[in-house]
Amino acid sequence: MDYSSTFVSSNYASTPMRAQQAEIILARFMPPSSSHSDVPVHLSTYTPGEDFGRLAKLAKEFGLARIRNQKKQIRKGIPKLAITNGQQQQQQQPSHERQPALRYIFSGYSIWLELEQQEIDNNGVGDLEFAVKEAADEFHLGGAIPAPHVTALYGITTIETDEEAINIFRNDVVKAITNRAEKVRKESTGNSGKLWPDLAATGIIVGAEYDGVNGGEMDMAWTEISFATSPEHESLISELYDIFYRRDATRLAAANASLTDEKKEEYPPRSQPWVPHLSICYDNPEGFGTILTRQSFEDFLKNKCPTLAAAAESSDSTVKLTRAVSGVSLWNTAGTMADWKCLDRFEFDCVTP
Repeated sequence: MDYSSTFVSSNYASTPMRAQQAEIILARFMPPSSSHSDVPVHLSTYTPGEDFGRLAKLAKEFGLARIRNQKKQIRKGIPKLAITNGQQQQQQQPSHERQPALRYIFSGYSIWLELEQQEIDNNGVGDLEFAVKEAADEFHLGGAIPAPHVTALYGITTIETDEEAINIFRNDVVKAITNRAEKVRKESTGNSGKLWPDLAATGIIVGAEYDGVNGGEMDMAWTEISFATSPEHESLISELYDIFYRRDATRLAAANASLTDEKKEEYPPRSQPWVPHLSICYDNPEGFGTILTRQSFEDFLKNKCPTLAAAAESSDSTVKLTRAVSGVSLWNTAGTMADWKCLDRFEFDCVTP
């Protein structure tokens, strides 16, 4: 295993029992002579210290902490461990049976960016759609991500109905994107003519997070291709955030009315940078390190997804590959991943530059 590049979540301990379990799990991914601080930072767009709990930060940024009627998470326990020849190994034999479906319960509405697809086959399936479907088969997962995407906003809880969400999307969201593009064209900047700036991949991540552990709010393991952000991207994300959380006082009042007096608050401006990434697959957290590993993900990209393989290359180049954004879509992401549904889509090719 490539110890220098595997992401290991060190924030696994919030109780003495969890601390002991965390030590055992961390030991599996580190040479005996290494300390936790010796593990180099993997390829990513994040600075040291920001990777751990990154899903929790995203959740807090986009409103997960304020969900109404949030479903209680049911933990089925961490994998059992055994000591063999002085080394900690998981009691899990390779199996070609499907893993259980992702247990995590998602929330709210989400805005997704859709990237251009290459090598589209006779059935209209492009390389990104192939990647998410093939990953589910390659790793024998309980389900595939419904569509390849880069999340702009997740878990929007200031909307009550699908109809309201669609109305805001078709008017405010589309208007914000097209107005920004028109302004860019007039200023003749580097991304002139594009409704959304291109995304540059900087590396890959394989990681996991546990709900309730040091601020973690999601139970899952995941693989992703990470992208860089920029001032242009941040400006667009902030504008979309304001549409749903800050611009409409009536909408905010209605959302806060359902909260207790202690939790009533005005939604603050965005405080954390956007963390753009293209998730290729999700699994339950116990799949991290046994099913989903850095090496297995690298091999998958190299052998099955040649158009994406450059993202995993260990080169001096900061930018591994670049993809244009081809559209934006609105999703109801409440419930399990199997419950997600696309409500509307704005395809950029329908707009004349």
